[in-house]
Amino acid sequence: MADLTRIGDMMNSPRQEPPEASSRREASKATDNIITPAQAQERGIRWEKEPPEWGKCEFCGKELEAEGIIIGGKIFIWKPIAPRCKCEQARAYWAEYDRKEAERKVAEEESERRRAMQEKISRLLGQSGIKKRFQQRTFPNFRCDTAGRKENYTIAKNYADNFAYHKAKGDGLYIEGTNGTGKTHLAAAIALQLIGEGIPVICKTSSDLLQDIKKSFGFEGAKEHEVLDIYKKVDLLIIDDLGKEQCSDWSMSTLYAIMNDRYEDMKPTIVTTNYNADDLADALTPKGYDNTKIVAIISRLKETSEVMTMAWEDIRGSV
Repeated sequence: MADLTRIGDMMNSPRQEPPEASSRREASKATDNIITPAQAQERGIRWEKEPPEWGKCEFCGKELEAEGIIIGGKIFIWKPIAPRCKCEQARAYWAEYDRKEAERKVAEEESERRRAMQEKISRLLGQSGIKKRFQQRTFPNFRCDTAGRKENYTIAKNYADNFAYHKAKGDGLYIEGTNGTGKTHLAAAIALQLIGEGIPVICKTSSDLLQDIKKSFGFEGAKEHEVLDIYKKVDLLIIDDLGKEQCSDWSMSTLYAIMNDRYEDMKPTIVTTNYNADDLADALTPKGYDNTKIVAIISRLKETSEVMTMAWEDIRGSV
């Protein structure tokens, strides 16, 4: 008896419509109010304005019929664009057209994103950070007179030339070495090339980066948050001379926050430093503090970066 009761309840309960059937029904409803002049005449539907004549399909020669939108039992308006023929050649043409249009829209959106990012950099920081002395440090001006210098030049130039690939992977560069070997020159050359291509880049010493954030203290609104945000989100962040800044709990935490967010969001970062990994961790960690965060960040930087070692005689002044 219990089974019969259960069967009866199932027969009397409202029937659940499968999701796919519901989707088909909704799609059908969406096209029910689109009609051609011939279909309108068959159904006795009136129109006040005469339908436009679109001529014939350039591929198959079929007459292109206008399409009207039914509102209140009559054709309220005719679509102002020519309908697409359903022949095979027309379908192929419009598929390619739609693909190109989608690419164009993506390119426009990317261009607008870059413009807005660069505007924000200019508003908050004044410039991308490349000081006058380094604005001439381009790739053509870099001396490749030794095997080591040529090798590192090639790595840096390939990085700049293929930045879209590295940006997608979140790859950066970790440039370590001794004083006067061209580390900053190559970092600046990457920045100058990408900026010339319209890509938002910030290239600053770690000291200047931290100073920018300090300057934002005390401003009304969310300026401090905005400055931090731009460092975290800019397409490429180049931190020059990492480890030279004055070490404090605040500087350690701030650098960690910026670099950790960029790591997690797969935003590429380039650093130059005169220290090896162990010495850099010590330089960035205040005395008496645990260096776990900094060690983790350096490890992540190396994990996501190609390491360039530039250690040879100081040739500053001759590059």
